[in-house]
Amino acid sequence: MKKLWSFIFIVVITFSVFAAYSFSSKSIKIGNVELKKTGIKTFVLGDTTPLYAMGPIPVKVEVPKMDSSAQNILLIGDSMLEQLRWAVRDYCEHNGHQLNTVMWYSSQSMWFGQYDTLKYYIKKFKPTYIILVLGANELFVSDIKTKRADYVKKIVTDMDTIPFIWVGPPNWKDDTGINDLILRYAKPGRYYPSYKISLNNPKFARYKDGAHPLPATAQYWMDEIAVWIMEQSDYPILLEKPTQKGNMSSNTVILQPLK
Repeated sequence: MKKLWSFIFIVVITFSVFAAYSFSSKSIKIGNVELKKTGIKTFVLGDTTPLYAMGPIPVKVEVPKMDSSAQNILLIGDSMLEQLRWAVRDYCEHNGHQLNTVMWYSSQSMWFGQYDTLKYYIKKFKPTYIILVLGANELFVSDIKTKRADYVKKIVTDMDTIPFIWVGPPNWKDDTGINDLILRYAKPGRYYPSYKISLNNPKFARYKDGAHPLPATAQYWMDEIAVWIMEQSDYPILLEKPTQKGNMSSNTVILQPLK
């Protein structure tokens, strides 16, 4: 019996020593071997690891839900719509959307920012979704981030009550800042960077003027825009790729350049 109590005493003392060691912030090494601590501290106190030692806290990012309902789309912008509007027409017809197009030749953010053209057509067509294609006539404006900032900001404000996507210009050369300016105010989920598929891309073929996309190029451009809208934009709507050319009109209003 005495031997049993001696054994129990040794076990209790040993357990107490290891328990105390597990709660200690220090480590014990015998030669090059570090004694491993038991999990009793975590069992008793829970995980006490400081948050900063665990790395950044994961943030749950909510992916916007696809809106599969029929949209009333306003496609508005500069002459880059000459061919792009037909590709947009095909997508709208295939996916059950209504389309109205306003093409303002030679237009710039300065024009849209100074006049009520955008507000007028929003009121006229009552769109549920806006696709603005603008910036190609401002690729090489000097000090553009200062000169056009107020106009770009106003354009975004004019559209801000309606889901919109600002399709940036399809650069053929590096610009002086128009894309950065659009991104600053429209924000990433509402700005499509066309230059990423147009600049130095042989697939982005153009007319002899070196600027406006050919019909096949406009289709390729819209295919990329559609995928981005569905998968990366703040306002994903149904834009599945059409299987054939559409028949309906692009319902285009053409505005002449300002004199």
